Amino acid sequence: MGTAVGYALRKLSVYVSAVAMILFAIVHITLLKFLSFVSPGLMRKIHLKMGEKSTMTQNPKFRYEDWGPTFFSLRFIKTVLSVNWCSLGLEAFEGHAAPDTALFTLDGQKTSIHRFLKGNRPLVLSFGSCT
Repeated sequence: MGTAVGYALRKLSVYVSAVAMILFAIVHITLLKFLSFVSPGLMRKIHLKMGEKSTMTQNPKFRYEDWGPTFFSLRFIKTVLSVNWCSLGLEAFEGHAAPDTALFTLDGQKTSIHRFLKGNRPLVLSFGSCT
């Protein structure tokens, strides 16, 4: 399999997985919302189990009543969809150009990684603490 074909297949798999993730989120939210009407106790139990995976239940001051209902809000659904839509296709593949990812300066200005490229010089990104 040629590198161009392999690259195209990997790129296609990124798009397919993003669409699958969006569909999963929609189905998941719909089923939990339906379950909240049919059996609120079971829905809460499932929701808390999901919260354990993301450490949301480990803080004793952060109760289920604080975060649980937000999963059914229109704002949450819009956020999930917009994050998936904005990151669609922003995958890096070995041997190909890096995606032009949006980022913010310390002043809060929106810019992109490609703005920092200078000719053929490599651009090194360091993620971590300087302290």
